[in-house]
Amino acid sequence: MIYAQNPSRVQKWVNIVSQRFDFDQIIPAHFDVISATPKEFAEAFRFLEDETIDAFPENDMARGLKPIADIALKRL
Repeated sequence: MIYAQNPSRVQKWVNIVSQRFDFDQIIPAHFDVISATPKEFAEAFRFLEDETIDAFPENDMARGLKPIADIALKRL
């Protein structure tokens, strides 16, 4: 993931987005719309500066990559 490759660059991007824009939702390329403020957006990336926070919470695989992997494996 890009986070591991260059966490300081990602943190810089997070700071720019959360400081420049006033929003109340995020429309990702994948999954549903997320209700979030700039503060909540920045909080989601706290793991970049705090190594005690897991970048991939327990349910992340179930919500994100696992369904994609399941689809790919069914098509093979």
